[in-house]
Amino acid sequence: MFPLWIYMIIAAGGYLIGSISFARLAFAKLKPGETPDFIRTPTTDGQAELVSHAVGATNVMIAFGPRWGILVSSLDALKGLLPTLALHLAFPEDSYHLVVAVAVLTGHLWPVWYRFSGGGGNSSIMGMLLAISPLGLLITHVGGMLIGRFAPMFAFIGGIVLTIPWFAVREGFYSPEVAFALTISILYVLAEIPEIMQLMDLKRDGHVLDYGHVVSMMKKSAATGEPGKSFGDQDL
Repeated sequence: MFPLWIYMIIAAGGYLIGSISFARLAFAKLKPGETPDFIRTPTTDGQAELVSHAVGATNVMIAFGPRWGILVSSLDALKGLLPTLALHLAFPEDSYHLVVAVAVLTGHLWPVWYRFSGGGGNSSIMGMLLAISPLGLLITHVGGMLIGRFAPMFAFIGGIVLTIPWFAVREGFYSPEVAFALTISILYVLAEIPEIMQLMDLKRDGHVLDYGHVVSMMKKSAATGEPGKSFGDQDL
């Protein structure tokens, strides 16, 4: 049993690494002095919208084109992958890698450098899962995509939640890996609460989100290789 302070140092280091927002750094470089554009998903009737306050690779792709978006997504994934993999290889019998992975995600979602307003966490989670269980990453996210066919907004959270039964079967229900999967699922949902509340209000008022709008903007940006029209500038 290693001293608690070792876990605390690992957690603190992981949190500070996670707090680095490559998306905001991209906006600072390419739009210095300007506030990053938020993703706004309109309703099908054009009378309302859902505003995502997370700033991540998708925001960068829409604002500056796919190359910048892919770069930010890759850096976010490496932010989760490298510290998790390094500790997993160095201490295969301990849970240090799981601790640092949770800390990186916490920092990404609530970064100290940006008043605790961070990104969505998708790429970082994929990076840390790649380090912990590559096959699990593939299987759970394929499952998430299947969920997304029926409920697009829950595609990624579906993939995350599926890591709980995946690790339960492979490692045992009371394993550290299951605790890790449960923790990242809770953190992801907590970070999504503002958007979930907006969605509930929109549904209560009879609105339906136009998910195709977001997809079409991303496809247009990817096809042309150029920045799309800022979500903040969309006419509803």
